[in-house]
Amino acid sequence: MKVAIQGIDSSYHARAARAMFGDTIDLVHCDTFAEVFTSVTEGLVEYGVAAIENSLYGSINDTYDLLLEHQLHICAETYQQISLHLLGTDDSSLESITDVFSQAPALSEASEFLDTKLSNAKRHEYNDTASAARFVAQSKTTTNAAIASMQAAKEFGLHVLAENIETHHDNYTRFIALSQQEPSAPNGDTKTSITFETSDTPGSLYAALGVFADRNINLTKLESRPIIGKAWTPMYYIDFTSAIDKELLAELKQSASNIRILGTYPAGRSSA
Repeated sequence: MKVAIQGIDSSYHARAARAMFGDTIDLVHCDTFAEVFTSVTEGLVEYGVAAIENSLYGSINDTYDLLLEHQLHICAETYQQISLHLLGTDDSSLESITDVFSQAPALSEASEFLDTKLSNAKRHEYNDTASAARFVAQSKTTTNAAIASMQAAKEFGLHVLAENIETHHDNYTRFIALSQQEPSAPNGDTKTSITFETSDTPGSLYAALGVFADRNINLTKLESRPIIGKAWTPMYYIDFTSAIDKELLAELKQSASNIRILGTYPAGRSSA
């Protein structure tokens, strides 16, 4: 089974993909989220995996916009805890580091450590944490360090200079799996993701959300994104902890338009 991810092996996308599909999958590495979505749309892979939100930094807008552009289905989700470590070559030390490489969110989340321990080190952005670790390993210099996972340290033979350098330890990222095929109805706890528009009149969004409140359905996400070609008309994204039935859909159509069901899939759980 081929699964497209943004990044390489030992990245958090790779870990998320294996959490959803197992260890025997064939990972296809992509440089961008757009490439992941295109790979699924064109049938080059069976599934794609993309981060969609982080517990500290909120929504990942690129993923939401790509969901609107591509006619794909969400078929699974997983939550992965993000733990960050400073990695260097065997002979390096904190005192020898002059350049630190990692993904932008990782550099930001480790900024307190960097400001305190490596205030003079230059910070360089990479596509993903694992690619940064690979670069440091290949550079074979004691002045370079990467911020990445323990798995990346093992994969590329790097020395752990400092563990758990993230400012906040309750840092989780939600990842979704994408497919051309609509997923079958899941067993157990269920989540559904949909998009819709509302009219530009007072109370229209309130009326749409009331459909869920009246049924005691819990909304876990409400996001709005602009629609290209429709200035000031937002597309709403909603996640809720239930399947969607004909009655709910019929009532929602009374207060919303252009409703699209992105997928009904097993609800994920946070895991270390």
